[in-house]
Amino acid sequence: MKKILVLMISIVMVFSFTACGGNDEKGGSSDSGNAYNLDMKSTEAQPMATERASADVLRETAQTYFGGMNYFEGTEQADYTYDDVKEHIGVDASEYKYDEERQAELYIWYVDGDDKAMLNVWFVDGKLNASGAMNLI
Repeated sequence: MKKILVLMISIVMVFSFTACGGNDEKGGSSDSGNAYNLDMKSTEAQPMATERASADVLRETAQTYFGGMNYFEGTEQADYTYDDVKEHIGVDASEYKYDEERQAELYIWYVDGDDKAMLNVWFVDGKLNASGAMNLI
C-alpha cells in the first residue's frame, strides 16, 4: 500500500513540475508577460483585450506620438516598445498576429464601436518598426 501511495505522489509531482516548467509551446516563458497566452508565431489573428481606445486617442497616437510616420528606422520612436505604445494608448491591443512577410509582431487596436477603424503597429525584436492607420482620419 505504501509503495502505491509513494508511486502516486511521485507521478503527481512529475506532472506538477511539467506544468510549471519554464517555456511553453506558444513562444515565451510562463512569466514573460504574455497575459493573453498568445502564440507569438501564429499568423492567425488572436483576440486580446476587449476594451478599446477612442478614435481620437488612436488618431493622436498615429499623428503626434508616432510623428505622422509609418516607418521608424533611425528615429527616436524606433526605441518604443509594445509597453510604451500600450501605456500611451491606455489599453492593450485588440488583436495580435505574426506578420511572416515582415518577420514582425503585429498588434491591432480597433476603435471603440468601429471594427473598420484601426491602428496597426509592427514590432521587430521588441522595437517599433512600422505603423498604419485605417479609417482614422
